[in-house]
Amino acid sequence: MIMTRDGIPFLVRSGRNPFEILLLVMCATVGVVGLCQPSATSNVVTSLLPTWEVIVWYAGLAIGGLVSLLGVFLSGVVSLLIERVGLIMLTCLTLTYSTAVIAQIGIKGILPALFPALFAVACVDRFARITADLKRMENVIITRSDGDE
Repeated sequence: MIMTRDGIPFLVRSGRNPFEILLLVMCATVGVVGLCQPSATSNVVTSLLPTWEVIVWYAGLAIGGLVSLLGVFLSGVVSLLIERVGLIMLTCLTLTYSTAVIAQIGIKGILPALFPALFAVACVDRFARITADLKRMENVIITRSDGDE
């Protein structure tokens, strides 16, 4: 059993949740398709944004999604750190995109900006959970099942 120094059982909350994985796959897929085949994407909002913002948006989705997925599918402490890097990228990207949409479109941009902004909140929540697990790992001791340390 893995215990903290305080005697509390240690449990790592895995990032291998199917919902999270599918959202990260969606980010990576939309990003790659948006970069390689822009005509296949909806241009309702992106047509109102400068070209460089659209390219940064799709590239960020692709890179952030792929980095986060890499962290999800690896194991150990390094995987959590990699996942956090991808989540930071996606958080910054989606908040920036939401802000840019509202700045460029105005009040009509609030609804299209809502989904990316709330996705950023979910990324921050996962980031915080990973950080809490990493901090708890610093305080871990491993005991054998017979109680010996």
